[in-house]
Amino acid sequence: MTTHQVTTQVRLNMESCQVGLFKLPGLRFIKGELPEELQAEMIAWAKENNCGTQMNDWLWSFKNEKQREWFILRWSDSIPKPEKE
Repeated sequence: MTTHQVTTQVRLNMESCQVGLFKLPGLRFIKGELPEELQAEMIAWAKENNCGTQMNDWLWSFKNEKQREWFILRWSDSIPKPEKE
């Protein structure tokens, strides 16, 4: 993972993870941070583009890292940013 990817993920309230027995690439969001409307848009886009599966309201799974990166690029402007303390 490059420095840019790590910075982007920290800034967007999400982090990379591994999902399931096969340790597929995943994204973990902070619970309750994504609005329902945004989640619905993300699910529809993911189905249309065959790019990821929402496991629950805070966890996404992808077949490979390229799909995960594509998902991040697509939604990085829409995901709520953390509040500065």
